[in-house]
Amino acid sequence: MQTLLDRGAAAAAYLLAGAGALCVFALMGLVTSDVVARYGFNSPSNWADEVATFLLIAIVFLGLAQNLRQGSHIRIDAFTRPLPSRAKAALEMIAYGVGVMFSVVLIVGAWTRFDNFWSRNITGDSPLMTPLWIPMLPVVAGAATFGLVMLAGFVAQLHALLSARASPGDR
Repeated sequence: MQTLLDRGAAAAAYLLAGAGALCVFALMGLVTSDVVARYGFNSPSNWADEVATFLLIAIVFLGLAQNLRQGSHIRIDAFTRPLPSRAKAALEMIAYGVGVMFSVVLIVGAWTRFDNFWSRNITGDSPLMTPLWIPMLPVVAGAATFGLVMLAGFVAQLHALLSARASPGDR
């Protein structure tokens, strides 16, 4: 079960991170083209800021889970570094448990907002009038995958604690 959960979480996180990388390139192209249009031809677009905002939000949420899997989130280990492996595993398990609870709140909030935008057909204020459920898709997907990775981390730490192994960060 642990391996299946971890593999599923890894695949989903990797897939979303790839989509996030594509959003980075799209954002770079959009901003560059708008700068050229604005300063080269004195003809700025009236929609680029909105799309750039949506892409930036997508980049953040699509990369959350892979960032967690790679251990790239901010971590202060000055106090935990000298602790024995079992104590580290216990603290990691607690941290992942809190992360799972946070993820549930994040998923529920993102889904509620997505559902509100969808059911009421709410659009943006710009000339594009983008249906706001569209930019919420990466938020919901990213939050759900982040929660899945948190759950996989919790299960792994619980297993490490119960089997008296060191946490994955000690390897």
